[in-house]
Amino acid sequence: AVPVFDEGSTSAKTSGGYITTLILAPRMENSDTQLKSEPSGVSNYSMNAVSDLGNPAVSSEPRAAKKCKFAGCTKGARGATGLCIGHGGGQRCQKPGCKKGAESRTALCKAHGGGRRCDHLGCTKSAEGKTDHCIAHGGGRRCGHPEGCSKAARGKSGLCIRHGGGKRCKMDGCSRSAEGQVGLCISHGGGRRCQFSGCNKGAQGSTVFCKAHGGGKRCTFDGCSKGAEGSTPLCKGHGGGKRCMFDGGGICPKSVHGGTNFCVAHGGGKRCVVSGCTKSARGRTDCCVKHGGGKRCTIEGCGKSAQGSTEYCKAHGGGKRCRWERGECDKFARGKSGLCAAHMSLLQPNKGGGGAMIAPGLFHGVA
Repeated sequence: AVPVFDEGSTSAKTSGGYITTLILAPRMENSDTQLKSEPSGVSNYSMNAVSDLGNPAVSSEPRAAKKCKFAGCTKGARGATGLCIGHGGGQRCQKPGCKKGAESRTALCKAHGGGRRCDHLGCTKSAEGKTDHCIAHGGGRRCGHPEGCSKAARGKSGLCIRHGGGKRCKMDGCSRSAEGQVGLCISHGGGRRCQFSGCNKGAQGSTVFCKAHGGGKRCTFDGCSKGAEGSTPLCKGHGGGKRCMFDGGGICPKSVHGGTNFCVAHGGGKRCVVSGCTKSARGRTDCCVKHGGGKRCTIEGCGKSAQGSTEYCKAHGGGKRCRWERGECDKFARGKSGLCAAHMSLLQPNKGGGGAMIAPGLFHGVA
């Protein structure tokens, strides 16, 4: 027998009729009533059309993120400027004279108090990364060096600056950390420069001058105006900076040199590259004074080392000269007295033991 199906509205379990029931049938998982397919009923075309009414068309192609318009930059653009934060896009800091990007929902940059702050009691620095503390109090990512380093990691390397993290200097053969946007270390012209007329040294800290011209932190010792060393409040002469760790530390009071934990006398700093020489390399050279390192005398044909902060050797007037006031003396000064060997002998007791002969005004102006 051929089954007969009633196509009337009375066959539908709902008031919507047969079409509505047919559309909803696949979703009625718990229903005991199963509808049989009807070839002549509703076509696939009509089913798709009804389905499309409930699902608005969505573009299959994702919207491309705007890129920074600055030449060579691949970062995302912020706001209507068409530039990334580094190139001036997005909201800027509202502090007069500041052009940095504002942090988070605040109207200021990190340096002027914008963004999240460190949770450590009394600290006003900005919190780093997803942590609640600044770098000094353990915030941000830490260096992943195998030997175990607790310093902050820089860039995507996972290492601190000392262990090779962050940007490096582009200059051939230089492995120092790059400063600023030029891609060079301070020695090769990177970072901010000293604003003192004729000086091209790097500016220190948040100041616009180098250490020699008053930039950076100053020594807190009474009457001292020298620059403070490292994270200490004192200069090297007054005990600031790291001290030599010879024999475990506490024995040698001298300051460390270079990236080592020792003073020059105990092997710290760069050493002379000449085979068999253990002396320290001078200045930006790779050799000791004896082997041509350090500054040389600028007199044509003279290859001797320049003395002190001058550009000449002893023979050509370099270094400190005698400060004897009873007549002009251009001999080389010895020690801290400011006098040459001949005039220093006047301070020595005579053979008869009758005391010392001191010339009038000898110590005038002598530190």
